Amino acid sequence: MTDKNIEKNEIKAKIQPRIYSSDKTKLEDAVPLTTPFSVHIDVCSLCNFKCSFCFQADVMGKKEKNYPHGMMSKELFMKTVDELKEFPDKIKKIKLGNHGEPTLHKDLPFFIDYARKSGVAEIIEVFTNGSKLNPELNRQLVDSGLQRINISLEGLTEERYLKVARAKINWENFVSNVKDLYEYSRKTGDLVIYVKIVNNASENKGKTIFSLTEDEKSYFYKTFGNIADEVYIEKIVPQWAETQKDKQNDLEYTGMYDQKTVKYKKICPFVFMYLHINHDGIVSPCTLDWPRDVAIGDVNKNTPKEVWKGNRLKDLQIAMLKGKRDEINFCKDCSAPMVCCDENLDNHSDEILDKISAIT
Repeated sequence: MTDKNIEKNEIKAKIQPRIYSSDKTKLEDAVPLTTPFSVHIDVCSLCNFKCSFCFQADVMGKKEKNYPHGMMSKELFMKTVDELKEFPDKIKKIKLGNHGEPTLHKDLPFFIDYARKSGVAEIIEVFTNGSKLNPELNRQLVDSGLQRINISLEGLTEERYLKVARAKINWENFVSNVKDLYEYSRKTGDLVIYVKIVNNASENKGKTIFSLTEDEKSYFYKTFGNIADEVYIEKIVPQWAETQKDKQNDLEYTGMYDQKTVKYKKICPFVFMYLHINHDGIVSPCTLDWPRDVAIGDVNKNTPKEVWKGNRLKDLQIAMLKGKRDEINFCKDCSAPMVCCDENLDNHSDEILDKISAIT
């Protein structure tokens, strides 16, 4: 059974990718942005999973890049959120978590509460593998004002989690905790719960170890389709450049959200839309830059607005618009512009370049 075979009366949730959960502004009409669309804050760079398709599983790659593990301090988080008020417009989303698992941070509910009460963003959301959810944490997350949570499943059985994520979980408890979060959020909050599962994960040597059967797809939809607001089965695509390069070399450009045609993009849209702030304050122009090869600032020293308007980001954007992505370290090997988003600026380079170049 596939998503097209699910009867509407079988589940309550929408079957849709998270990137289509809200209306989008045409990027080519909006750039250069005076305020980034979203700000990603990685409050924790540690992860309790080592998923075969993620850079976190690449121990040697992380060692070579001196990848730093750590937790963001309360002081730095509060400073960052306070300074986001300098932007002229509200940020559409503050996203907590990406490189690491945010629920490992004991202060996550405080961070959500502080960001929500600051009023600097329209939506506060969290990305999590869901393994640490429990009734106590669920209530803290909902009560703190969390508006959206994206839960990534790495399997549908305990055995599959061991293979894909190298982690032990109690599957029955996992489902029960997601259900508890859903039921509690219906009573007290405005939380949107998105649950997705990956399909066609593979090991470093390319051996497929996780491909959903039709029965498993049916089980996923029927189990989580009634304890979530949105559900989807995403494709696994090699998106983490500078790691597991054997996957990058064999890449066929098919999107993780079932985009039918995804061509090579000379211009990366992400560097025109987002800021990614790591746990130690180092800022990257997108969430994919896990080794900080394209770092553009440090919020310990400058405000997010100063970084956004700074020369390092401007120079990066101009290089992209001049067709030099293949000359930029890290960016040249990254497939995310093709497989992770729909935005495409390739046919608008001259007009955008004129606008950005005119900014003093």
